[in-house]
Amino acid sequence: MKSVTSLFPLSAVAAALALACSPAVIAAHHSDHGQKVTPEMLATQIVKKMSITQRLTILVGPGYGYDGNNALKTVEGTAGYINGLADEDNGINLPAAVLSDGPAGIRIDPTRDDDSGTYYATAFPVGTLLASSWDTALVEKVGEAVGEEARAYGVDFWLAPGMNIQRNPLNGRNFEYFSEDPLVAGKIAAAETLGVQSQGVGVTIKHFVANNSETNRMNVDNIISPRALREIYLRGFKDTVETVQPWALMTSYNKVNGTYTSQHHDLITDILRNEWGFKGLVMSDWYAGDSALDQENAGNDLLQPGGTNSVSGEEQLSVLEKAYSAGTLTEKTITENAIHIVTQMIKTPSFIQETPSNSPDLDAHATLSKQAAEESMVLLKNDASTLPLYSGQTVASFGIAQYTTRKGGTGSGDVHSEHTINIADGLAAEFTVDSTLEDLYSTWYSENRTEDTDSLGISTIYYCDEPELSDDQITRAAKTDSVAVISLSRLSGEGSDRTDTEGDYLLSTNETDLISRVSEAFHAQGKKVVVILNVPGVIDTESWKSDVDSILLAYMPGQEAGTAIAEILAGVTNPSGKLAQTFPKSYSDVPSADSFDGVDTDDDGTIDTNYYDDGIMVGYRYYSSNDVDVSYPFAYGLSYTNFSYSHPRVVNNNVSQSKENGSVELSVTITNTGNVAGKEIAEVYVAAPQNGLTKPNYELKAFNKTHTLQPGRRQTLDFVIPTRWLASFDAANNQWIVASGSYKAYISPSSDISQITPVTFRVNRPIVIPTTANAMALPSGISVTATGGVVTP
Repeated sequence: MKSVTSLFPLSAVAAALALACSPAVIAAHHSDHGQKVTPEMLATQIVKKMSITQRLTILVGPGYGYDGNNALKTVEGTAGYINGLADEDNGINLPAAVLSDGPAGIRIDPTRDDDSGTYYATAFPVGTLLASSWDTALVEKVGEAVGEEARAYGVDFWLAPGMNIQRNPLNGRNFEYFSEDPLVAGKIAAAETLGVQSQGVGVTIKHFVANNSETNRMNVDNIISPRALREIYLRGFKDTVETVQPWALMTSYNKVNGTYTSQHHDLITDILRNEWGFKGLVMSDWYAGDSALDQENAGNDLLQPGGTNSVSGEEQLSVLEKAYSAGTLTEKTITENAIHIVTQMIKTPSFIQETPSNSPDLDAHATLSKQAAEESMVLLKNDASTLPLYSGQTVASFGIAQYTTRKGGTGSGDVHSEHTINIADGLAAEFTVDSTLEDLYSTWYSENRTEDTDSLGISTIYYCDEPELSDDQITRAAKTDSVAVISLSRLSGEGSDRTDTEGDYLLSTNETDLISRVSEAFHAQGKKVVVILNVPGVIDTESWKSDVDSILLAYMPGQEAGTAIAEILAGVTNPSGKLAQTFPKSYSDVPSADSFDGVDTDDDGTIDTNYYDDGIMVGYRYYSSNDVDVSYPFAYGLSYTNFSYSHPRVVNNNVSQSKENGSVELSVTITNTGNVAGKEIAEVYVAAPQNGLTKPNYELKAFNKTHTLQPGRRQTLDFVIPTRWLASFDAANNQWIVASGSYKAYISPSSDISQITPVTFRVNRPIVIPTTANAMALPSGISVTATGGVVTP
């Protein structure tokens, strides 16, 4: 293979760039004429050397399971490739780029045929748990580690982070996503993006947009008002794009308002590129959409995985070639889309022909994975300071989940790690565990475990039913041991949604029976009961939480699960995570409960339409605005210490003076008033003037987290709310508007602001930010409520 310096012998730009290895260095170089060299300039030169046929091959992947054209290496188990090109006559040597799934780590095959080496990756906590840290610096470190592993294993683009809104608890893929709130989703995704891309590897934020359920995901049509799209489902993507510029973005499978997202010109070109200024490449999800031509004309640059589309049956490259010949796909579109792709390809390790080391620092990353899990877990209940457990207490460990511990969900979000530390082993390493129960559960598990793969053939899953315990066995443990720990787990994954049934959203009869019997026996002895929730998302807690003394929400903590959970229970780490989603009292209270299952509008026996009747009233926005009691509110989480808030104030307000580029700045002092060191997360909720638009009672607009505060120590936290985050979307006039009037800002430890005295600031005159007229318009005949909910016909 030629050296990089020989690829473009006539180009001074290429020669200068050949010396660089990172986007930052590329941007700093200048040509012989003193002009600043950018990746886009070099990409334009490369693409213009290509024939139309060659450019088209860049737009279409090589097909699932095949290496890309001009691939320098094969990385087994990756999701696919972006085709490269070797054309010696025209001086082009563009290596293919390697794409790997996420978002809990790099998904590649851990072993290879005829190769004694291993290629394990670190399984980090799932997105939902990472967001519960509310710690952008920590998430950025996780991103750096992921980027390091990607580069070490020869991966150029990570197909993550996933940042769809958790509209409903039953979305089977919620564990990959961050929150019910777009601010949290946007800020956590931006932090992870910064970390990954600092290592010279691109991220691919996804799924754009409204992939909020998995049922018939490749065909379902989500009917969503422009206001709900702008304020809830697009807003996190917008913030991430505008603040950190991801190298790539993936469109979703579903339709929005009658058009596949990958074929939606309004979405990709008008909004993403023209309004937000996105500079990266746009790729489809695998086999998404039904028209290669419509995707390219909409601005979806890259069709993945290429080959034959499973929805339409069309051979995509052939379709594009014929479309060009027929004049329905222009040279201008082909060239622009190819430049978008190549601009990002030339930032990658493959472009500089870097040889993968295959030796990331897995030990250091395991430590980071454990830290991220511990910093993110949420203590939901802790009556009478049941936790932390102290040295010398003996633990009676119940629940088969201590062995079927779930590090993450199934499907493309899985990671092949070298190990997963289960809860049983974690507890045994930290405490004296009841040996009789330990023998019972371990024997039962070894004799009754079954094995299966998920529907996509990606994940190996182990299942086991709960053993039957006699009253005598439970009573003996209650008399002998100091405390009971009950582990409960759930599993979900790509391709199917969860259900509002026993054994899923609701506890199974066996689980409720176990909690009841163990609690009765231990409480009769004056002893406490702790429940560990190893789950992919929200489950019912209201029906059983009063029976137990402490609840630790671990979600899916990654490969170090058992150790992280045990260290929280032991007080090695003081929990500081808070919920990034609401736990309702009942599933029927969820604002989308009646519409989530969708509608079979054409009577073919398949769900094909989802009407988003909740509009902007998603999650805490709905509960707080309608006085609906919840089991645990958004942003709730306990600590082993206590914190006080003092001196909340508005530091600066230049919203009106600086128009859309202004901000309001606030601060509060947090003091650790308890007896142990800990961290606290504070949030700012703003109640805005209605001024003609019906709005939630208040919305999250900023958050921050203290460093570790020793008892008696304090820290002043600062918050900055950009003007754009104060705006609401006025669909009738195609504009964002910051209303004039008085705003109340509540600096609070959770979304329950009932005991918080607000500070106020004013916006003296309305601020209007125009958008594309009638973008993402609803189908004709659809009515909309005052809060952007569509009315089901």
